[in-house]
Amino acid sequence: MKMVHEETIVDDIVQEVFVYYFEKTTNGHKVNHPPSWLARATMNKCVDYLRHREKFTQLNTVSELTIEEKPFEINQTDVLLKQAISKLKPLEMKIVILYSEEYSYKEIAQITKMNFSSVGKTLSRTLQKLKEILKKMNYEMY
Repeated sequence: MKMVHEETIVDDIVQEVFVYYFEKTTNGHKVNHPPSWLARATMNKCVDYLRHREKFTQLNTVSELTIEEKPFEINQTDVLLKQAISKLKPLEMKIVILYSEEYSYKEIAQITKMNFSSVGKTLSRTLQKLKEILKKMNYEMY
């Protein structure tokens, strides 16, 4: 949901990933770490979908976001963060989302197929880039 923002599309992507996983495992292919494999496959499917819809430069679904039972300021912050994250490169977007969901550096490295030693520095640079994007959008987080 954090990447695609459309519940029906998310349901389809999750179903496709599980069907693919089932077909792969029934054909004799061994998946070493299923949770990481499923997370990586799901993110890759999301990126494929977004690439197909050409949404990396513009987040069209912001206006369609449902307003939850939160104060207006929090919803506005959520929208601004989603817009800023949508301006990141696909790998940067994955890293930020995984980090925000409290994945460890090791898990992020496995899911994104990055070197473990590169995750921290890449995350630091991406968060700095995100901060600059938010400044350009005239939003101060601090």
